[in-house]
Amino acid sequence: MSSMVLQSVTSQTKAVQELAAGGSDPEVFDWQEVWYPVSYIEDLDKSQPTRFTLLEQDIVLWWDKHEQMWRAFVDQCPHRLAPLSEGRINQDGWLECPYHGWAFSGTGQCEVIPQQKERGKAEISQRACVN
Repeated sequence: MSSMVLQSVTSQTKAVQELAAGGSDPEVFDWQEVWYPVSYIEDLDKSQPTRFTLLEQDIVLWWDKHEQMWRAFVDQCPHRLAPLSEGRINQDGWLECPYHGWAFSGTGQCEVIPQQKERGKAEISQRACVN
C-alpha cells in the first residue's frame, strides 16, 4: 500500500473515531451518546407536547415555533418535578408546566415564573432551566 493511501486511511479512521457513537472511550459504550429515533413526524402534533420514554427516561417532545424545530427535554419541570408533557405550548410558543405555569423556551431557559414578585429574577438561575 502506498504511503499516500495509508495516510488517507489513517486520517479517515481517526475522523471516524472522533465521531464514534457511544462516547469518546472506545472501551466503554455510553448509551446516552447515541442518536435514537423516537417518533414519526407525522405522529406529532405541533400544538401540544408529547411524552416519550427512552432508555427508562421520560422525555417531552414539542415544537419550538421560534426556531421552527422539534425539541426534546427531560419530562420534568425543575420547580416541582411535574411532567411537562402534561402542560401546554403557550401563546408565546414556549413549553408551559401544568403545575405552576413556568414557561421554557427551546433552549431550556425559563422565560416566565408567574408567581414571582415584580422585578424578580429567579428565572435566570441555572436551577430553573430544563435539560
